[in-house]
Amino acid sequence: MSAQRSPLGGRPEPAPVERFVRRTYQERAARYRVASDRMATGGLCDRHSVADIGAGHTELDVCLRTDHGWRGRYLPVDRWTGDVDLERWAPPVRFDWLACLEVIEHLDNPDRLLSVLMDSAEAGVVVTTPNPAVVDVLAMDPTHRTPVHREHLAELGFYTSLHNFYGTADDGICGTWYREGIDVVERQVTPVPYEGSGL
Repeated sequence: MSAQRSPLGGRPEPAPVERFVRRTYQERAARYRVASDRMATGGLCDRHSVADIGAGHTELDVCLRTDHGWRGRYLPVDRWTGDVDLERWAPPVRFDWLACLEVIEHLDNPDRLLSVLMDSAEAGVVVTTPNPAVVDVLAMDPTHRTPVHREHLAELGFYTSLHNFYGTADDGICGTWYREGIDVVERQVTPVPYEGSGL
């Protein structure tokens, strides 16, 4: 379903979404594959550690190991792993990579978490979130609190790209922050900073 044009012109209105739909792993795997590719672009190797913030069912680990053959150290961070409040949590140690997939839209202050993740990453941080320019983020899930725009991630220093994560073209954003000085390996897409559309 594509976004509808606003009757007043300007930006399109976000497309309606189906609420409370639990998708299969194969449908959800698009976000894990994109995140895995962004880490591989930044040099992810078997010596690296990956902390998965808001790990859920640890499906990023499944993707890294089955699709990419990765054999590094994976640490899930979620409510079920302990008393974790992501509004206040900070990594207790440094990790090579921190992944935060489908999490920041659930927070009142996503910038605080993104800041501590960037401080704690040796190599980089990868995030995914619904694209508020295409879908109504708050209507997707009753626990969503804050729509995060692509332009905002770019202002924080993330390279961004748009993807089909939920069934509508460009309905998901992947943002990747690479630590300065890291060698970014050219793959299918060389990351470039998002400069916005000027709208």
